[in-house]
Amino acid sequence: MTQKTKLAAIFGGLGVMLATVIAVGSLMYGVYVKHDESGITRVFAKTFHFPAARVGMRTVSYSDFLSTRDAIIKFINSEAGAQVDATMPPDKALNDNIMERLVRQEMIQEIADDKNITVSEDDISAVFDDVVEAAVSSTTPDVTQYLQDNYGWSEKDFRQNVLKPALLEQKVTTQLGLDPAGNPLDIEAVLAERRVKSDVVVYLKFQ
Repeated sequence: MTQKTKLAAIFGGLGVMLATVIAVGSLMYGVYVKHDESGITRVFAKTFHFPAARVGMRTVSYSDFLSTRDAIIKFINSEAGAQVDATMPPDKALNDNIMERLVRQEMIQEIADDKNITVSEDDISAVFDDVVEAAVSSTTPDVTQYLQDNYGWSEKDFRQNVLKPALLEQKVTTQLGLDPAGNPLDIEAVLAERRVKSDVVVYLKFQ
């Protein structure tokens, strides 16, 4: 390889590296400053697990924030939303509420991990079966279609995003209330104390 070829290879490599840095920087700016929801940002956010918040060693991904936001907006604008007079809140209130909900779920998961509390697929299936049974005698007998039409969710999404967190919170709440030392703990007090710790951080700032 000649000296000229070596220099071309070096500068070529630097060019690729610089282009990559600029591209990543643009995506990060889009996420953390502009809260971009475009397709390319969603792909990169999901692939590289861009964090929207942190709870200790756990993170809330920007991808999870967007998918939760999508589902809530779809519900508010759906027929089911209209039936309960759901109204769209201001963007800041909506986004803040979603982030706090996701942070809460991670704080509860943190407690569950510490106390070896889990939710099994059998637990989730039992509750889902109850939902299906109740739906049969209602005006929305097809649960799968209802979820898709009003939330954009599949059955799997519903199990993961609603049933599992709800069951886990229920189990954690019960366990905290059964403290063997005779000092039952209130989950809201525990979560409020955890929320103000320095290692619970929300990276997205909404205006």
